[in-house]
Amino acid sequence: MAHWADVSLTTSLTRVALDDAAMVLLPNEIETKCPMCRTLTTAQPDQPRSLELQSRYPTSHSQRATEEQQAELDETGSSIETLTLYIGNEHRLIRPDTPHGGNKHDWKFFVRPSRTDVVEEVQMFLHPTFRNPRVIQQFPPYEIRRLGWGYFTIGTNIILKAGYSWVSSEAQDAPDGAQRGMLSLDWTLDFHGRGSQGRCRLKVKREKDDQEREEERAREAVRRTWRRQRAEDGDWEDVDD
Repeated sequence: MAHWADVSLTTSLTRVALDDAAMVLLPNEIETKCPMCRTLTTAQPDQPRSLELQSRYPTSHSQRATEEQQAELDETGSSIETLTLYIGNEHRLIRPDTPHGGNKHDWKFFVRPSRTDVVEEVQMFLHPTFRNPRVIQQFPPYEIRRLGWGYFTIGTNIILKAGYSWVSSEAQDAPDGAQRGMLSLDWTLDFHGRGSQGRCRLKVKREKDDQEREEERAREAVRRTWRRQRAEDGDWEDVDD
């Protein structure tokens, strides 16, 4: 799981139950800084204690808060933001007495980010034996449902909107040219019981507003050309068009 080490906040991709659907960062899993001594800790913040320190040392507390805000910006004016992402599949067996053409698995694959406002689209790559094995979804929910006879690995590309980039050495440039705008993830279908999912903590970088507007105009022109080209490619299934 070394692939995930540089895109997660504190942990690798974690396999969790399907019922784990809370799209939040758990306080005890996030490294934060003490508002006074600035030491990194994964302990849950003590709000009453924080208010007490703020009351007792107003000047120092205010100074530390300002320093924290500045620390969130890098030298280019970009800021680092976080999100939680779930990737996995649900599964059920088809009743033997139901017509299914030899397929016995009813499954739904999904990608569920805690923030969809930063996602441009999700590309999914199924086994080539499927009709339209490449699927693009530009709006949530990012999921597909199919019938099949065996499991395989689904590849995905998660492409960010203009003004955002992945903080990961595994990130690639997006098809429209955005630097580090695409992150590829794989998931092998789980046909044991109800299925399963994985959870990971990811980081994205948000550029300055003026850069975002300029980049968005350039990317929109490229996107229009890109969409026309892939519309001519019959292997793509763009479910949002």
